[in-house]
Amino acid sequence: MISLAGFFRNFEPVIREMLERGHEVHLALERDDKVGGERWIEALREEYPSLSWSRTPGLKDDEFHPLMSKLRITVDYLQTLDPRFHAAPHLAARARGRAERHAPDFLAFAEQRLAGRRRTQRAIARTLSALEHAVPPSAALDRYVAEHAPDVVMLTPHLMPGSVQTWSLRSAQAQGIPTAVCVASWDNLTSKQVLPPDPDAVLVWNDVQREEAVELHGIPEDRIVVTGAQLYDQWFDWQPRPREEFCRRVGLPAGKPFVLYLGGALFPAELTEAEWAAGWIRRVREELGDMAMLVRPHPKRLEEWSRIELPADDVALWPRTDAMPVEAEAKADLYDSLYHAEAVVGLNTSAMIEAGIVGKRVHTVLVPEFKGSQEGVFHFRYLTEVGGGLLHVAGDLDEHLAQLRDSVSAKQNGNPNRGFLEAFVRPQGLDQPATPVFVDAIERLAASGPRGRRAHLPVPRAVLSEINDHIAIGNERRRARRKRQEVPPRFRRGLRPTKV
Repeated sequence: MISLAGFFRNFEPVIREMLERGHEVHLALERDDKVGGERWIEALREEYPSLSWSRTPGLKDDEFHPLMSKLRITVDYLQTLDPRFHAAPHLAARARGRAERHAPDFLAFAEQRLAGRRRTQRAIARTLSALEHAVPPSAALDRYVAEHAPDVVMLTPHLMPGSVQTWSLRSAQAQGIPTAVCVASWDNLTSKQVLPPDPDAVLVWNDVQREEAVELHGIPEDRIVVTGAQLYDQWFDWQPRPREEFCRRVGLPAGKPFVLYLGGALFPAELTEAEWAAGWIRRVREELGDMAMLVRPHPKRLEEWSRIELPADDVALWPRTDAMPVEAEAKADLYDSLYHAEAVVGLNTSAMIEAGIVGKRVHTVLVPEFKGSQEGVFHFRYLTEVGGGLLHVAGDLDEHLAQLRDSVSAKQNGNPNRGFLEAFVRPQGLDQPATPVFVDAIERLAASGPRGRRAHLPVPRAVLSEINDHIAIGNERRRARRKRQEVPPRFRRGLRPTKV
């Protein structure tokens, strides 16, 4: 399995299941990150000696990296010209910004000649994808894959526009090894990179992602396997710790009910989420004075929460760490936060799905400043539409507070989110965990045996090298130009600063 270190946590149930079934699993780290990384892998290795890991070769020094990177950036940018992305302007702007930085000539051509010409856009995208397949696989990756000789190569999570992560599949395919792309999170098919066109299998959570894989990525439907959301399996059977112990741990009065606020990793806006939430807390305290409040900031946005002042009594900001909940105790803390809350509130975060699994009523309020992070992304609509929706959505704070008051006073029988969970999290049935379905699919893929070695298109290497060299020279010129622009004008001619 090839991924960033931190994203392996999304597949912990799968990795454990494969090891329990007697398979050897090798984790190939493209690079480390701040969400568990090597520490998490080493802890898992103590339980399972047949688990191994290593780092993949760096690709920036590969001969054809400039060409592959430019092709990836361009194909990913073309994706956002699809009219469907008009409803997701922040996603389109992000891809455009990367194209403007790394492929300005093509960006100018696209905006002058391709606006509104969807057929031409698709034809160019297909041509660029074909050219991508003409680029020889990375020699370093070829050696890496051959050294480990896997029965199947699983790639996750296909990253930000322009990433050459998919090159790993090319090396596996060149050696006849079956390949799979595994969806790591709920937004991966709409907010990240275009999938490579020819993996042997694409493992998705549900029918929503199946449609996205077909419509947005051109994956043949017979290669798509719907498994359910394997990373959420653990929460269906998790058991809470005593409420008194939890409240003492986070600093809330044990005898007082609390509302949980879940922070997200939102797009930059005119104000921070923490600044908005400070006003929200004041209104909740005015309207629901008998409620305490627990705020769980998103680990990637902890700094902005540290800059606001929260009331000293009956309001807790916890945990105050920038680490994702990947270890057992941190997971238990997250579960207890959800389980013991009377209701859950957030603007847009995947933790809302976990709250739904625990059986909580989940609320949001539409905030104009955060429209790009709510109505402006595809995955927010999953929470409002799929399976009858998960969220109680309010158009303003007054409506939101009325909904929240009803939730905390209502008696609850069973999980109110069943329709959403059956449609989005466990489409095989609430009693059917996703993990065994996922591992069964990988076992079938591995058992299907070696593929014929896939040849790349017969474009002469000299032609590819010339294109690659032209791109590399252009990249160097742009870097030099940006560097000059960063230097104050009086230094550009070698002048020394005036002493004062």
